[in-house]
Amino acid sequence: MLSRPSKTVAKRFASTATASRVIQEKTSVLNNGLSVSSVELNGANSSLVLAFRAGSRYQPANKQGLVHIIRNSIGRDSHEFPGLSLVWNTAANGGQIRALSNRDILAVKLDVVRDNVPVALSLLGQLGTNAFKPWDVEDVKHDTIQPDHVYLTGNTIALEQLHQAAFRNGPLARSNYGTNNVSASDITTFASQRLLSGEAVLVGVNVNHDLLVESAAQQFPIAEGTATQSPESKYFGGEARKDGPGSQTFVAIAGEGASLKSHKDAAVQAVVAQILLDAAQKVCLKSESVNLNYQDAGLVGVQFYGDNSGITSKTKSIVSALKTAEISNINAAKNTAALKVLTSGQKASNVALDVATQVLSGINALSPSEFAETIKSVSEQDVSKFLSRVTGKLSLAAYGTPSLVPFLDEL
Repeated sequence: MLSRPSKTVAKRFASTATASRVIQEKTSVLNNGLSVSSVELNGANSSLVLAFRAGSRYQPANKQGLVHIIRNSIGRDSHEFPGLSLVWNTAANGGQIRALSNRDILAVKLDVVRDNVPVALSLLGQLGTNAFKPWDVEDVKHDTIQPDHVYLTGNTIALEQLHQAAFRNGPLARSNYGTNNVSASDITTFASQRLLSGEAVLVGVNVNHDLLVESAAQQFPIAEGTATQSPESKYFGGEARKDGPGSQTFVAIAGEGASLKSHKDAAVQAVVAQILLDAAQKVCLKSESVNLNYQDAGLVGVQFYGDNSGITSKTKSIVSALKTAEISNINAAKNTAALKVLTSGQKASNVALDVATQVLSGINALSPSEFAETIKSVSEQDVSKFLSRVTGKLSLAAYGTPSLVPFLDEL
C-alpha cells in the first residue's frame, strides 16, 4: 500500500530557455522521513539521484576514506539481488550508473531515457541498499582504492590539503579518499547509522512526481530512522604542505566562504569567486576557481600549478593579485557567474544533484534560473564586504615541492 506523504510542497518557475514554458518542482516527505523531489524540465532523458547525508564529514576521524569504499561498492550485491544482475539490467535499459560523494553527501545517480524510468527506479532502489558483504568489501579495497590514489591529480590532492588547512580537525577536513584500514564491520556500522530514510532524498528530473513517490514508498527498502547531526566545521585558516613527485608544484589558496544555508551569501560568493579567478588568470591563465559551499561552511579562492623553477614568484604574484582584486567591473563578474550556473543547469543530472544537496542541507531548493537571478541582484557593498573577509584570512595548500612555496606570513 502506498505510504501517503506527510508533507507536500510545490512551486512553479519559468524556464530560462523559454519564458512561456512553465516548469514544476515538487517535494514530498514520506512517513518514514524519506524526501522525494521532482523537477520537470520537459526533456527526453531523465536523471534519478538517491542521496544520503553520509559524506566524508560523517566518517569517524580514525577511519578516513570509509565513504570512499562505500562509494566504490555501489553496484555490488544488494540484500535481495546480485550486483551483476543490477548492473546488467541497468545497462540493458539504457541506463548509466554513477556513484559519487563529497564532504556532505553520498549519492547514486542513474541516467536513463524517460520511457524506462519505472524500471530504473526499481533498480536504483536496490543499488542504494548495498549488503556490504565482507568479501565484496575486501575486493573493493584490493581492486579500487590504490588505483584511485594513483590517478589522483595534483590539483585534487592540493584541494584535499586545502580543506585540512582551512578546517584543521573539523569534520570538513576529513578526506574524500580512503586507505585500507577500514573493515566490512566498520562499513556496516556506518551504514546502519547514516544510510537511513530520514537522512535520504530521492530526486527525479523529468520524472512524474506521483510515480516517484509511489516507487519511493514501495521499491526503496531503506532502513527507517534518523541520524545525529555532524558537528559544525569552523574555518580557521592555515597551511598544509605535502611532498610529491615530478617537476611541478600545485597550489590552492582560499578564504572563508559561505554555507548553503543562505542563498544570498552563496550568490555573493559566486561573484567573488569570479572576481578572484579573473585576477588570478591575469597572472596565470591556467588558474582554476575554488568555489565550494557546504551545509555549514565554504571555501572560495583559486588553485594553480607551475614548474618548480617559477612557482615561488607565481605564488607571490597570484596572492598579490587576489589581495588587490577590484570590483570595478562587478556587472561582468555577476553575468559570468550567472551564466555558469545556467549552463550547468542545462543538464538534468546536474540539476538532480544540486536539488539533492539543497534538500539534504535543510533549505528550500532554488532552480538554476532562480539562483542566477539571486546572483544578479547582489550589491557592490555585499561583494566588497565578502571579498575583504576572504582575503583577510587565507588558507594555503601546496603539493609537489612545497619548500618552494612561500608561507602565508611571507605573502
